[in-house]
Amino acid sequence: MAILKLNNIYKAFGENHVLKGVNLTFDKGMIYTLIGGNGTGKSTIYNLITGFSKADKGTITFNSKKIQNTSPVKINHLGITRTFQDLRLITELSVRENILLAFKNNPGEKIYNAILPSKLFKKEYDEFAKRTDEILDKIHLTEVADNPAGEISYGQQKLLTIGCCIANDAKLLLLDEPIAGIDKDNYSRIYNLLTELKKEGKTIIQIEHNHGFIEELSDGIYFLYDGKTTYFENYDSFINNDLVKNVYLK
Repeated sequence: MAILKLNNIYKAFGENHVLKGVNLTFDKGMIYTLIGGNGTGKSTIYNLITGFSKADKGTITFNSKKIQNTSPVKINHLGITRTFQDLRLITELSVRENILLAFKNNPGEKIYNAILPSKLFKKEYDEFAKRTDEILDKIHLTEVADNPAGEISYGQQKLLTIGCCIANDAKLLLLDEPIAGIDKDNYSRIYNLLTELKKEGKTIIQIEHNHGFIEELSDGIYFLYDGKTTYFENYDSFINNDLVKNVYLK
């Protein structure tokens, strides 16, 4: 069952026609990989899905609802979240605080908490704190929970960005190079975490270049080239394709 569809998507930046009638379908509870060289439109697709950019033509449907003209905030509330290459953590705040701020309807951000009885506010906050502890355990960051996010390792920061996606309770996660530049231990942690999220019914789309990771953790691959996409059901069919070998693997 498709959770997300991009139909006949065109996007140009001036004379640079990045996407030329792209069609993509993503089924619920699967992990997909977007692959292509620099400038082929991978990040553009993420920006279109999350509302940071608008398509020149075409429709984007999430859970049967058209979202191509929807704001990023509303798209997030519908159940789509993403990470970025530059991570975008609040580095001065603790690991725990970054997770807390990622929750939808965060109790600390609600104006009405200023007039609620303190016992009611405490009960609500305690529930968020409990869920935060569960996520910290899930992403292996309990021991550094009170450290500033800017002072933990790069691999731990990558785990934290995924933890924020989990706190956001999204149905669809768009991950931008989740394992790029990390150590072996955190590679395994992220691999296991994405596997677990898939079992929980989350849909994951990843931009990734590590071929071992792609082979082990892709239910489908979309290859971007010259404004178009080609779909491959598995890694073997991808690496053995003539177009891929000639323009990407050479």
